[in-house]
Amino acid sequence: MRRNGFELSGLSVIPEASASRAVRTTERKATRKLLLAGLLVAILGAPGCWEQVSPEWFPQMKWQLAVQAFEKNDYQDRVTLFIPPEGTVPVDWGDVAAPGEMTMAETEEIQNPQPATLESLKNGEMFFQRNCAACHGPTGAGDGPIASPNGPIVGVLPIGPGAGFSLAPALTDGHIYTTISLGRGRMPSYRRIPPEARWDIVNYIRDLNGQGGR
Repeated sequence: MRRNGFELSGLSVIPEASASRAVRTTERKATRKLLLAGLLVAILGAPGCWEQVSPEWFPQMKWQLAVQAFEKNDYQDRVTLFIPPEGTVPVDWGDVAAPGEMTMAETEEIQNPQPATLESLKNGEMFFQRNCAACHGPTGAGDGPIASPNGPIVGVLPIGPGAGFSLAPALTDGHIYTTISLGRGRMPSYRRIPPEARWDIVNYIRDLNGQGGR
């Protein structure tokens, strides 16, 4: 109820000007809340550590221009992109010439520089079980968990006695070492295994086939 420029509210009498100020104060508070809410949304939605600004490089960190395992390398002509950073531990060929630079006949003649000591055989067994057993099986029978009939890879060659026969005795040390280093057929390269450990694997395969002793 309004009378002589005053608002009557119950038993209280509020001047009209005060009522207008109260309304404006309420509106300002509501506006500030909306602005704060909008600012919060902008902060949370703004590009941060998880999303980059430059779409030319990568929009998100999980979508990096990196060459994945077994992926075709379209940047072979830009070798400077693949130079290891300072302090990287080199993975070289030890005292043996790189098989990739040799003829097939020369790789067959590579001599094993690693004596078949107990230490070498134990190390070879560890690397074999980690890297080879998935396909070739724990005893080299070609019955690993991803080899047929257990898995999708058909025709894994037996290199141990578990299948009743083995191809390894007919292969030279250089042949086995080169296969581990460069891959052969469907088998990929296991260059990530240190050169001396590759020779330990050769010694372990010989031991599996009764061609060496612990």
